[in-house]
Amino acid sequence: MDGTTEPILVVIGNPIAGNPAQFAIERSLRALDLDWRVLSFDVIPDHVPAAIGGFAVTGIVGVLVSRELASSAGFWRSQDVDTGSETVDCFFRDEAGQFQGEDQTLIWLEAQIEKFSQGRRLWIGGPDATPPMNIQNFEQIHSTQQDLAQLIKEASVIVINPDPTAESELDLEDWPDDSGETLVIDLGIDPKLSSDLSHRGYLVIGEDEFRIGSLQFCITRWTGQTPSDDVIIDAIEEYLSV
Repeated sequence: MDGTTEPILVVIGNPIAGNPAQFAIERSLRALDLDWRVLSFDVIPDHVPAAIGGFAVTGIVGVLVSRELASSAGFWRSQDVDTGSETVDCFFRDEAGQFQGEDQTLIWLEAQIEKFSQGRRLWIGGPDATPPMNIQNFEQIHSTQQDLAQLIKEASVIVINPDPTAESELDLEDWPDDSGETLVIDLGIDPKLSSDLSHRGYLVIGEDEFRIGSLQFCITRWTGQTPSDDVIIDAIEEYLSV
């Protein structure tokens, strides 16, 4: 962009008010000793492809897309690259300066899952998921199965996804205590459920972990440097406490 000297990043959401991303990114950039600018815009879903197209032809280095707009952002990329329907939450410049997009939340999540390669992988609840995970890599079961406690005990990764057609909610009595060897991904996103399972010893990925992990991966993609997750956590907590 003419007249500017520092790299520019953009955050878009709908609504954008109350989103701590810009604050957390600015804190991370400062900790990395990078003099970059961050701007935020409220963009409705129908206007996302046009907005992304505009950013692509400017000198903007990268764009963070809030989760509710990721499908609309993916639609813009599918017009440029024959990838079919997808979600994109992070745009960046490749080595040739071309604007590229990825689902950094999904990339981050898959990296966490790969750390738990042993044992069963269970999917409890409905089939639709955000971020879009491949349910074919999991055994789909129901929360009312009689052998649920045994299946949970044998699992290394468990995805919990709300099922609006289910007649009963998840019964925590079926969940034995864990020693941190089982990863639970709560797509609910239910803070109370995540907290209860954490107290039982499970390693839980909930709303906060998704936000922190995807932000860290995006900043790394933009800058080539990995920010401290503690810096991101502290910034988000400070922003939300105001």
